[in-house]
Amino acid sequence: MQANSPSLRRGASTLAALALVLGATGVRADTPPSQSDAFPLFDNYIKIGAQEASISGNEAAFQAVTQQPKSGSGGIEDFHFGKDVDKTTTLTIDGRAMAPSEDYLGKLNITKADVGSFEMGYKTFRTYYDGVGGFFPLANTWMPLSAQDLHVDRGQFWAEAKINFPNQPEFTLRYSNETRTGKKDSTIWGSSDFTGLSVNNPPITDYRKLVPSYLDLNERHETVEATLKHTVGNTTVQASVISETVTNNDTRYVTNFPGEVIPWAIASLPSASQPAAKALVSPANWNNQTVTVQTDGIDGKTFTAVANSTTVFSEKIKLLAGISYQDVNNDFTGDRPISTSTPTAVGVVVATGNTNLNLMGNSSSKISTGVVALALDPTPDLALKVSLRGEDNATRSDATLTSVAAAVNTTTGVVTITSTNQQEYSRVKETSWTPVLDFSYSGFSSVTIYGSATKRMADGDKHYVTPYTVGTVPSNSALNFEDPKEDHAYYKLGANWRQSALFSLRAEVFYKDNITRASGYGIDLGDYYNLASQFHGLKLTAIVKPSAEVTFTTRYIYQKGKMQVTGLLPTFPEYDSCDAESDTISETIDWIPSTQFYLQANANLVFSYINTVYPRAGTVAAAGATPAWDANGVLQNSNNNNFTGSLLAGFVLTKQDDLQFQVTYYRADNGDAYLAPLTMPYGAAARQYSASAGVKHKFTDRLIGNAKVGYFDSVNDTSGGMTNFHGPMGYVSLTLAL
Repeated sequence: MQANSPSLRRGASTLAALALVLGATGVRADTPPSQSDAFPLFDNYIKIGAQEASISGNEAAFQAVTQQPKSGSGGIEDFHFGKDVDKTTTLTIDGRAMAPSEDYLGKLNITKADVGSFEMGYKTFRTYYDGVGGFFPLANTWMPLSAQDLHVDRGQFWAEAKINFPNQPEFTLRYSNETRTGKKDSTIWGSSDFTGLSVNNPPITDYRKLVPSYLDLNERHETVEATLKHTVGNTTVQASVISETVTNNDTRYVTNFPGEVIPWAIASLPSASQPAAKALVSPANWNNQTVTVQTDGIDGKTFTAVANSTTVFSEKIKLLAGISYQDVNNDFTGDRPISTSTPTAVGVVVATGNTNLNLMGNSSSKISTGVVALALDPTPDLALKVSLRGEDNATRSDATLTSVAAAVNTTTGVVTITSTNQQEYSRVKETSWTPVLDFSYSGFSSVTIYGSATKRMADGDKHYVTPYTVGTVPSNSALNFEDPKEDHAYYKLGANWRQSALFSLRAEVFYKDNITRASGYGIDLGDYYNLASQFHGLKLTAIVKPSAEVTFTTRYIYQKGKMQVTGLLPTFPEYDSCDAESDTISETIDWIPSTQFYLQANANLVFSYINTVYPRAGTVAAAGATPAWDANGVLQNSNNNNFTGSLLAGFVLTKQDDLQFQVTYYRADNGDAYLAPLTMPYGAAARQYSASAGVKHKFTDRLIGNAKVGYFDSVNDTSGGMTNFHGPMGYVSLTLAL
């Protein structure tokens, strides 16, 4: 039996690893099998598969991490059928139908030589999420949604016809219709007082953002594209006309202080006396519940015309050119009712105030783009490409809305609603130029040098008016006049060195520099602000092959940079707003001592941090009865250090059987629960591992079976262990040649 040498995908997430544990039953052969006892490669086949898990713990977390339904799935995992209808016509059918994971595919392709092709298909798949929000360690507070099991279904239908007669223009017409529906979690969390902190402890607030929220999606994107491609002499021209329609109606649900309400006896006290009074009651009586339901609707239409050409003057000179025009028109709608529970002398009154309703607006953009490039190969060892890209963008937007305020009479409980019709508008213009230089040189022995340099320079004008009452003249505070200028540069230099069959090295350095500045004009003249960032990095890949059986692949990626921000110069000078660094080290070892055995080991280590104002912001001085306090404690460093490892081994047992073992491991230790008294601890701390054993058996030359059993364990300290899960899993499949 000939062993196969698979390639294992690596990553910081265990999602890919689990997919291998459950579903990757077929391994790729390095060379086509020639022995009579090797696993056959089927031209036409159907693969029936099923997987099941017996999970203890949080099933919604299991689905979100593994992207597998908690109830298991099964069906037609893969189907392929191809047939030559006649000497010039080929029919191909592909399919998949896995339930209840809603993973379906149906595709039909008919191709006729020297005439063209037609393809039509539909596919859909489900993505799982969990509505668990945050965890606060001081009081072990965890507030998941009542229905943690969230998912979004993504679907696409497409049809494409292509006409391609010899020596004639090639014409393609394609239609696609994509949808996205369902519910997913959101990181815009609500607040809660159930944190174990004191309400009477200024200036540190007692509440934290940890209440889960979610999005309800209903989106559709339709595209019709017609493309014409033709070669005349030494010039190839391609032109496309694209019409796109977007219809979205999404709703976000956020609750602050769920189930809480301030007793009237406390609410009626002077504000200075309320903290002491609240300290005598439960956190359920420290704030008032507020429910926000924000609806965002978009009805957009985009027309795009694109043309590009490639002219080959000689083997050493090539000219590329392209132009495009886009007309984007969006009508948008929306509402944001905010319902607040207000205590009164006669009971709690729910009032919808501080609300924007009946939003109706339009945004229109016209974007023109042109690019020209000259590709030169002056010598067999040197390749150059010089290009220039220019773009002009003009956008105008306007909208109307109703601003609603609710005043509650705390004696009678009567709610008085005040509605104000408002309007707003904006105008943005921008012109940019982007020169680019790319080169490669292979004239040195065993070494190829390559590099690129690009610089985007943009100049614009921005005028916008924040909402003001219809029929009035907007005040100066509503008017905003900016003249933004942007400068974005990116430089890269690398080399490939193949010292011998035993050793090769690839090295690359890069530098990125971004600046956005505006000085303002009109009534905002002198309102300067600057945003800037500088990042540099290094990428190294070394491949060492001490023997034909062993290969070591080592990778190192390094990036470090800073960001600066200023506002209203010179009163607020420039300061560093971000200091970030990341280091990634990975190693892959492949060992294939014989055709009967293979082994692959992977390790990936990441060190990453983002530093904002900590510890440079200083200490807030004492003011009156409020003591001095460490403001740096509110915003700490963000660390994302983690380790991922895996081991994959395969054996040949008999002429009909292959055996495979796999182990994966992931760990992150960025927990920062000690920060809870000052801020919300967000650092991830988790451990996940899986182990599996699988066998591949050839029943006949037309029937192959696969079976795997495994175990998965996930411990998540970030959620206080509330999303832990573990349990065995199994997978079986049969592949039958048709």
